[in-house]
Amino acid sequence: MRATPFDKLPSRERHTAIVAELDALVRALPPSRPLYSKELAEQIGTSVRALQSASVSVVGMSLHSYLRLKRLTQVRLKLSTGAFSVKAAALANGFWHLGDFSRVYRRAFGELPSQTRARAKQCKQFDLSTPPVERKAN
Repeated sequence: MRATPFDKLPSRERHTAIVAELDALVRALPPSRPLYSKELAEQIGTSVRALQSASVSVVGMSLHSYLRLKRLTQVRLKLSTGAFSVKAAALANGFWHLGDFSRVYRRAFGELPSQTRARAKQCKQFDLSTPPVERKAN
């Protein structure tokens, strides 16, 4: 077994460092690019098992769930601007099956992606950057 840069750290610190490397790597990749645990582990310099263990230890969920939640959060941010369609935001973040996407989005955020977008568009109708006009009493 080969040595990795994380081997000399205590377990908790090693896991935290691995997840920090994972986060940096995922941020640097195009958002629509497929993510494979073996490839991510190789690029980070650790094993798939260590990557999975670190994910559970640090963020409390499986590696797959963590990566999906990171991407769902990016979709939510796009939809919250009101500038993207649901389809465009989903596809831009690597969700190719829109039915599955809507199901996991709803499970993660308690609403459909279309509801997030509709609320954002509704809020944009109210321009809060200018103060209200005062009316003089007659």
